[in-house]
Amino acid sequence: MTSWPAINAENRLQQLDFDPAVVLNKLDDDLTLSYVDGVLSLRHQDQSFQSLAIDFCSPQFLYRLKRAAHEQLVKACRIKNQSKIRLLDATAGLGRDAMILQTVGFKVTAYERHPLLAALIADALTRIPADREPFDLQIGDATTVFQSGDFDVIYLDPMFPDSKKSARVKKDMAILQQLHQHTSDDSHELFKAAWQASCQRLVVKRPQKSATLSDAKPTFQINGKTCRFDVYQRA
Repeated sequence: MTSWPAINAENRLQQLDFDPAVVLNKLDDDLTLSYVDGVLSLRHQDQSFQSLAIDFCSPQFLYRLKRAAHEQLVKACRIKNQSKIRLLDATAGLGRDAMILQTVGFKVTAYERHPLLAALIADALTRIPADREPFDLQIGDATTVFQSGDFDVIYLDPMFPDSKKSARVKKDMAILQQLHQHTSDDSHELFKAAWQASCQRLVVKRPQKSATLSDAKPTFQINGKTCRFDVYQRA
């Protein structure tokens, strides 16, 4: 049985080069950041809520990684006859899409604005096997690098749940939604900024029945059961 050093969440944040004061200031009164058994997680005082942690090594996610080349996300972002595609994931979220893309050969830089989510991702990246290359995680606003010209593809996943459906949110996603409840939906502004960026392709993940984020018609779309990818070829 693995023996983990007796450190708390604040110590763990310092190990990950986060400022504990900045991160912990984002906690709601009913949330706690914990470091237990080598995993950083968010816990709700209502114990019926599932804690939120990120694990890139779970059996379910490893199965997805084995089949990553067949993911619709990959098909939407891949550029024909081009390897080592530089991709900017402007809305990292739980980091799963970034890890899938990194696994199939994209060079991924992922930005996450919420410091709590960024900390959970950073912790998860330290637990991946040594033979797997992590993506580059950045904390902050991705729009600051849209004009850098450093990326071939910009990927947006501004998935803001409909407030009318909030009561039906799955228990394991309730904490994630709570983190975003104080954040305004700036998806249209994000798209406008990305539209002006210097890149070859812009890919937007949307709920299946949602409208596009712009009047501009996508070059093509890839549809799934619950979501779709709107692909805009820019160059």
